[in-house]
Amino acid sequence: MGKVEENKKRKREALLNAAFSLFTSQGVYRTSISDIAKKADIAKGTFYRYFSDKYDIRDQLIISKATQLFYHATQEMKEKGMEEPGAYTLEDGIIFIADTVINELEADKRLLVFIAKNLSWGVFHNLMVSSNEDSGYSFYDGYQTMLEQSGRKFRNPELMLYMIVELVNASCHNVILNEEPVTLAELKPELYNVIRDIIHGQEL
Repeated sequence: MGKVEENKKRKREALLNAAFSLFTSQGVYRTSISDIAKKADIAKGTFYRYFSDKYDIRDQLIISKATQLFYHATQEMKEKGMEEPGAYTLEDGIIFIADTVINELEADKRLLVFIAKNLSWGVFHNLMVSSNEDSGYSFYDGYQTMLEQSGRKFRNPELMLYMIVELVNASCHNVILNEEPVTLAELKPELYNVIRDIIHGQEL
């Protein structure tokens, strides 16, 4: 990567980091583009070279943060020797990833709140085709590989994944933040049983 590209990447990351800090401390509505640029120590006009408005940078943040979560989870799978075909069932693989993501969200409650409040179908769909800038990792490609290795067919794999992500997102939010109506340890077995039911219900 040349110096120009490195500088562009640095500025984009500075804007993303500034936006995340402001969005999670004072909310998207109360944060202006001027606030983001000032915190990033970058001219306001430069912001528009990377993002169209604050909602664009919000969506890009969700995609970036979520991709990182899924990437870390799949790396843990590899470290445990679970990347080979037949090393795990599809259900076990998806639940392993879900469990790893949940643990990271529990450790970073700001990220949990940010994603829970701002995840939408449009953002989720963009996440499906996005890759981690540093690793080139694409969660959807990894998901498709898991499906292929399982040798099983499903009515709507994209919808199945969306339902699982939304289920985890919605059910864990209040449990992690307030331990209501149950603790996370109590929720997990029930949550993972429902994930198994979703997968079985989608299978052809």
